[in-house]
Amino acid sequence: MTDVPARSVRMIFEFTADGVRLIEQHPVNVTVGRFRDRQAGDYVEVRNHAGQPVSRVPVWAGLGSTVETFPPDPPIGAEAPRVLTVVVPTPPDADHVAVVRDSGSGTEVLGTFRLSR
Repeated sequence: MTDVPARSVRMIFEFTADGVRLIEQHPVNVTVGRFRDRQAGDYVEVRNHAGQPVSRVPVWAGLGSTVETFPPDPPIGAEAPRVLTVVVPTPPDADHVAVVRDSGSGTEVLGTFRLSR
């Protein structure tokens, strides 16, 4: 039997002063672990149809940091958009993702986005 990589999706988000938006999403054939951390931090949560998290992928650099900034040439200021690329697992019960900030005492949802099939 041949192992088939779990289906995952590469998602590209843009962060501006007005909020977060999904720029693109592409299926990729890589295996991504199902994280279920409950530590404070920034995450992209994969959620089921009922809105319950089935996995969360940590955003190590923190939202709003300069993960990748475009354009790469000056001037780069506070108003320049920030772009984040993250790969999330898409198990069969995955319906959408939520970009969240978990303070440890509560979770702020910065945006939710439907997964393409």
